[in-house]
Amino acid sequence: MRFLLTSSRLPFALEAIRKLGRSGHTVYASDTFRSAPGSHSKHVAEAFVTAAPAWDPAGFLDDLEAIVSSVAVDLVLPAFEEVFYIVRHRARIEAHARVFAPSFDTLDRLHDKLRFHELASELGLSTLPVLVARDRGELGHAIRQFDRFFARPAYTRGGVTLFTNAGPLAGMSALDEHTPTAANPWLVSPFAEGADVCSYSVAHGGRVTAHATYCHPLTLEHAGGIVFESVVSEETLAVAREIAAATRYDGQLSLDFLRTDRGLYVIECNPRPSAGLMVMPDAMFDAAIRDASPQATLVAPAGTRRKLSLALIRNALVHRREAAENLAALLRRDPDIYADPRDLIPLLWQLVAYSRVLRYRLRHRRVRRTDLMQGYFDDICWDGAAIV
Repeated sequence: MRFLLTSSRLPFALEAIRKLGRSGHTVYASDTFRSAPGSHSKHVAEAFVTAAPAWDPAGFLDDLEAIVSSVAVDLVLPAFEEVFYIVRHRARIEAHARVFAPSFDTLDRLHDKLRFHELASELGLSTLPVLVARDRGELGHAIRQFDRFFARPAYTRGGVTLFTNAGPLAGMSALDEHTPTAANPWLVSPFAEGADVCSYSVAHGGRVTAHATYCHPLTLEHAGGIVFESVVSEETLAVAREIAAATRYDGQLSLDFLRTDRGLYVIECNPRPSAGLMVMPDAMFDAAIRDASPQATLVAPAGTRRKLSLALIRNALVHRREAAENLAALLRRDPDIYADPRDLIPLLWQLVAYSRVLRYRLRHRRVRRTDLMQGYFDDICWDGAAIV
């Protein structure tokens, strides 16, 4: 088959490129800048640069349509929130290639944390209580309802925008820094102690064809993971199946959970790939994407570990108290996500790609803990705005 991976800057996009390439498929890649690491994998037949979907959606669609028509792509695999821009006008793209993603409304229902919470409640899934704030006054009132609270916008990702008075992120921001709106309200929940658990699934027509559950022993600024380890969980698989069936989901689906002494709570959904793809065996991912094993759900085995070595080095230098555990993880023989010895060029381009973060900081004239992630995917996000 012939695949196009969009947003090839992302580590799980690079991993998908390698898995499909190693499985014998022809793989193309695209992103909004030439230094996107995945675009430089040896498994990429040709790489393309497109307009930024968040800044120029019409230009992005024009560019994407030109790509899929020129190289006869069979399947487009979106890697991040550019999927919203693609499916909003999917007829243009699907005149040439299938897009592996559900409808726009299904994506929004899962991506919007408030709508997802409502869906999870309807399905009887275990969730934390939620208060909704649509302006700063309501946010102030909501956080006072809990001795310890955890608040976030309906539209956010990667732990970029959080507000809490408990845990390691307590005091990182203040009430007057946040402005909920009717279009992007905030969800406020009681802060719960527990361990983060995540899952990644591939689904066709509401049926989960492959599933991986993982945890991240080490994180970047207590948000996104930088070390990933697969585990096996019937609970996360059951939840993924419920959600996929209820939405007749087609595409890649990721879920975040919190395991507490009271059980497993589903926290949020990312209707796109995540790090779980990286702990899934090549053959399993290939079969799942092609729906080649329709009779059973393929489950990734426990014990696979992957790491982001450059992030571990950064953490060791920036957070001296965490240096020992970061260096210990760095010295383990777990495979690095970028530094594949048989495909090393993306590692070099990863260093070049980080210049985007520096430009983001200069443009906003600030340095905050969230800049590393926000600066890296600022132009491929979608926060509920109308797509013209």
